[in-house]
Amino acid sequence: MWFHRLAQTLQQDFLPSHCLICHNSCEPNELLCEGCRHSIRRNPWACLHCGHPGSALTNHCRGNTALDFLQAGLEYSGVTRDLIHRWKFKGAIELTHLLVQLALETTPIKERYHAMVPVPMHWRGRWRRGYNQSRLLAQVLSQTGKQQSQYRLPMVDKLRASPRKRAHHHMDRQQRLKSSRGRYTTSASFSGLSVLIIDDVVTTGTTLEAVAETLKRAGAVRIDAWCLARAPEFSGT
Repeated sequence: MWFHRLAQTLQQDFLPSHCLICHNSCEPNELLCEGCRHSIRRNPWACLHCGHPGSALTNHCRGNTALDFLQAGLEYSGVTRDLIHRWKFKGAIELTHLLVQLALETTPIKERYHAMVPVPMHWRGRWRRGYNQSRLLAQVLSQTGKQQSQYRLPMVDKLRASPRKRAHHHMDRQQRLKSSRGRYTTSASFSGLSVLIIDDVVTTGTTLEAVAETLKRAGAVRIDAWCLARAPEFSGT
């Protein structure tokens, strides 16, 4: 992973800038050309509870959930899917700032929260990947708020995840539901706190709901979520 980051730095410093997606030339120190940036599908009119694209004005979600509100600024397709795949599975953590910037352009964090809580990974999964991508997002979001002279939203990484047999992107919806139940725990108190869960991609919403249920049992009074992207429909990937 360190070699990948070194090569990326050397390329940006000594070679002409080329778009990560189409490889056409782009502005210095930019990772995307204008064409690829404009092709990114945004998700501004999403369902307020599950982030489903284009469902803000419909009764898309029914029933009570532990999660109060969800934002996912991008649609998980095209350029966004390619970027997230490189970032999440290929070790390209230098894309974290770009992905956060793209999502914040559509879904800025306007509410005030006591804490951000990244979705945790079991230590074996974190060891294999080398990092927890949700924690990377929370770190950048905290830094971004401070740099923009907004209040600094602290990250509270106090949840723990038990191991699972397979990664969620290899499971169907029912398997994800079963895998997520009771998977997250915490010994910390969130009594009276408003909390913002941070994650990368929303597919079925089962992970966010399981984390929200854990936080509610720990005393949180408001639980929202901010994610990079929402899959347009569940396809099992």
